[in-house]
Amino acid sequence: MRARTYAILTVIALAAAGYFTLPYTPVPAYFHAFTSRVSALTGFGADRIRSRVLPDMEKRLNEAGIAVGAPVYLRVFTADQKLQVWLRGDTRYSEIQDAGFCSDQDAGNAALQTPPPGVYRIRRDDLSPNSPSHVELNLNPLPDDDAPSTSDVAGAISYSLHGNCSDLAGISLNNDDIEQIYLLVDAALRAGQQSVPVHIFEKPRDMDDSLALTEDATNNSPAPGLYDVYTAFERSRIPPDVSKSDGRYHVKPAD
Repeated sequence: MRARTYAILTVIALAAAGYFTLPYTPVPAYFHAFTSRVSALTGFGADRIRSRVLPDMEKRLNEAGIAVGAPVYLRVFTADQKLQVWLRGDTRYSEIQDAGFCSDQDAGNAALQTPPPGVYRIRRDDLSPNSPSHVELNLNPLPDDDAPSTSDVAGAISYSLHGNCSDLAGISLNNDDIEQIYLLVDAALRAGQQSVPVHIFEKPRDMDDSLALTEDATNNSPAPGLYDVYTAFERSRIPPDVSKSDGRYHVKPAD
């Protein structure tokens, strides 16, 4: 009887220890990554949002002559804490909404973890409809063609767009805004857009100010040429084809 009691107490102790130490092990991260991947590929987690948000969204876009599923472009200005959502019409893109970041009070220290200025992409498997942050869209930096493959070291900060005003690294939005952005990106990727470009700048610049756009005379940009990307879109209202090599962004000439 005593041995049985000891066995039961041992099992309870081990279970309690496992419960309290689990958050400090890699298991939750692995599990979250796995479920996010499955959710992104199946899309089932967005159904609860789609049925509620999509009807009004379709009506609003139809009035602007744009269909849900049109290619999406996202532009961010961190100094203004604003995210712009652009959709392609017949040829050029039109801004259909903007969203403000969650306040520091709402998002904890998220403002200290805003992605650095640069060119990012969102692909199909970057969508997490069942994220603890409501929904989440991972931001992938445009790779540098000259950087060694070992540059993607473990432990590098991963940024995302996410809801719940959570304090994850990235851009934290309220749920109404992130739901609409998620559905637009999801629809565009399902309709054939290979990836959604996300261009992050510190603030808008005068595109005729050559000194501000070259950035060679300042230390404000981690990668020269970023505002060449900015002015290319300002002039054409079409997201430019961008590459990165030797630490500099290059805008490819239009065909």
